[in-house]
Amino acid sequence: MRTFKTRTLKAVVLLFLAVIGLFVYLDWARERDDGPLLSDLRPAAVTQYGVPSRQGNLIGIETRLTPADYQSPARLALKFSTYLNQARAAGLLTPESVVVLPEHVGTGLFAVGEKPVVQQARTLRDAMQWMALSNPWRYLRALLANEGRDRRTEAVLRMKADRMADHYQQVFGGLARAYGVTLVAGSIVLPEPQFEQGELVPGEGPLRQVSVVFGPDGQPLPPLWTKIHLDRYERRYSSPGRGEPPSPTRTPAGRLVVRLGCDSRLPIDPTAQLLALPGPSAPGRQCPETTGEPTVPRMAVRTQGLPWNLLGSPKRPAATPANDTARIKVQWLPAPRSTSQ
Repeated sequence: MRTFKTRTLKAVVLLFLAVIGLFVYLDWARERDDGPLLSDLRPAAVTQYGVPSRQGNLIGIETRLTPADYQSPARLALKFSTYLNQARAAGLLTPESVVVLPEHVGTGLFAVGEKPVVQQARTLRDAMQWMALSNPWRYLRALLANEGRDRRTEAVLRMKADRMADHYQQVFGGLARAYGVTLVAGSIVLPEPQFEQGELVPGEGPLRQVSVVFGPDGQPLPPLWTKIHLDRYERRYSSPGRGEPPSPTRTPAGRLVVRLGCDSRLPIDPTAQLLALPGPSAPGRQCPETTGEPTVPRMAVRTQGLPWNLLGSPKRPAATPANDTARIKVQWLPAPRSTSQ
């Protein structure tokens, strides 16, 4: 009889501890509000090229992004609105301005609302492991649906795809509308993304890196720009675009071509008038041979750093940049030549 009571007491205690553990886990796994603002919002150094004109300009923003910038969509918008406010105060923004952001500025949106341990992870692999623990069932379903070499990263990007696409359009479409400019929103990695009824929508196919151009009204401007030449780490979890690059995007400043990363070496459409290069080839990247320098005005931007080493090895932390001062680069567009009668 005493043995039975002892076993019953142990079972009750274990059940009680299991329930407490479950509640602790569920509290830990829920989404979090914004934490302290730890991002660098110092003014950027401004460099201008050409002569100011009514034709507008190409504006590139180069900055270092941190995990704190991805605590919420509002935090990421604040990061770039800081530099856009500076550009507007300096008289650099016009209705014909085309603002260009670096690669992968949207990919880090997978971390929105996640736990501090994700935000504090030094490597991409560590961040993905904590993501799996905080979203176990969704993660397992996504993990079973992919065959990439970096299955953790692919699973996380798939399970977060819908919200990432929504946040991406909310942040960068909102910035384009708020400042009345055309904005080349860097890039984001989503499963087989496409435009449906004027919105960026993830599909069910392989992960692809794409860039969206938002007009001054905040709406996406077709076409969707897909990266063709992937870096070796990008190939671990995503697939290259297929077919030929699309025709230029029509903007208030002219017909615009976007080339991501090593796609900067591809020939451009002969009707193009502007060229945006988010994340052109950097040291260590193996790019195909160039087909010749483009003759149209161009703006090339590079990231000064991304959290969790999104552009490098998932097993190593990102290197600290030697100079992390943000930069605003301005290329004024030439006025049309007058013709003599």
